[in-house]
Amino acid sequence: MQEKSTNPVYKNPNLHIIFMITLAAVMGVSSITPALPLVAETFDLSLGRVALLITVFTLPGIVLSPLLGVAADLYGRKRIIIPSVFLFGFAGFLCGFAPSFEWLLTLRFIQGIGVAAIGSLNVTMIGDLFSGNDRAAAMGYNSSVLGAGATLYPIIGGSLAVLGWNYPFHLPILAIPIAFLIYYKLDNPEPTRKTSLRIYFKNVRENLGDKRIKILFFATVVSFLMLYGPIITFLPFYINDTFTSSTVIIGSLVSIVAISNGTSSFLLGKLAARFTEAGLLKFSYGIYTLALILMPLMPNMFTLGLVIFLFGLAQGINLPVIITMISGLTNLESRAAILSLNGMLLKFSQTVAPIGISLLFAFGGNTMVYGISALLSLLMGLYLAMRLPNYVTR
Repeated sequence: MQEKSTNPVYKNPNLHIIFMITLAAVMGVSSITPALPLVAETFDLSLGRVALLITVFTLPGIVLSPLLGVAADLYGRKRIIIPSVFLFGFAGFLCGFAPSFEWLLTLRFIQGIGVAAIGSLNVTMIGDLFSGNDRAAAMGYNSSVLGAGATLYPIIGGSLAVLGWNYPFHLPILAIPIAFLIYYKLDNPEPTRKTSLRIYFKNVRENLGDKRIKILFFATVVSFLMLYGPIITFLPFYINDTFTSSTVIIGSLVSIVAISNGTSSFLLGKLAARFTEAGLLKFSYGIYTLALILMPLMPNMFTLGLVIFLFGLAQGINLPVIITMISGLTNLESRAAILSLNGMLLKFSQTVAPIGISLLFAFGGNTMVYGISALLSLLMGLYLAMRLPNYVTR
């Protein structure tokens, strides 16, 4: 763990580098979502087919995230994350040159191999660097940075899409310099394996036997089903069909989620000092439910933007609290494996959510999409109220 310092958490230079890793990771989806309707038009695709651009990107993480997490525990965080960032940036840049939709899907799949470890190891390193309330604050700041990136990328992507569908896909080239920065400047604690592989995997199994971790894994799945289903995948199409908006307007409205996400995440350290982590998590699902009920009822883009903002407030509490709680229930030697398993479930949710939302829309339209999503959120909140004790894991 880092030594106690009088400097605020957000001034830690290692945390600044992790912020850059986070900004690279979130780029892979949020920068291209405003261009999805244009991609569908260019290649004459249905909603279900164009949603594959998200599915094939997240699919490799389902298999690779836990394997790369184990490798990061055994061989070190840097040895895994540096080549991952390189692959993500280079393959992503090539997507913009794809001559056909099939080539675009192939390159997105390769890019997804690169991103498989990034989204888990960045928060793993925060868990390694910080403890106590500093960890909750650092997780909140990181989620706030993620929110800032998710705010800007849809606007940037929507603006670039005015020039052509392929321009937003070139952005990941910006990740390449970050890999060099990690190599030369990041000073993070690395696990020193002093036990056998048998003991290591025994410790991992013991962590997985903790019912709190299992519940938090389940919460991750539900959270990202809602984020990548009715919001990331479906919302651009809903806005386009309901209000006939340009890609710039679509990107701006989608980015509201990230603005409010960043706001509540930035305040998480203060919230965690006053309320239990479990209490904050339960509260977030109540806000999710309310936002998803209201979203299809809004008569204009202004009121829709307010409801989108509400959803983002819940998201800004939800994810960093889940990661903070899991980090507090694990140790340095097995943390990457456990958080990567959580990352695998996250990728699973990102992968199936676009497909599920496409099916819901086909069967029942907007009402089915937002009604089922709100019901899922409500049931998750009730489940947490019954099953998750108000443990403090920090």
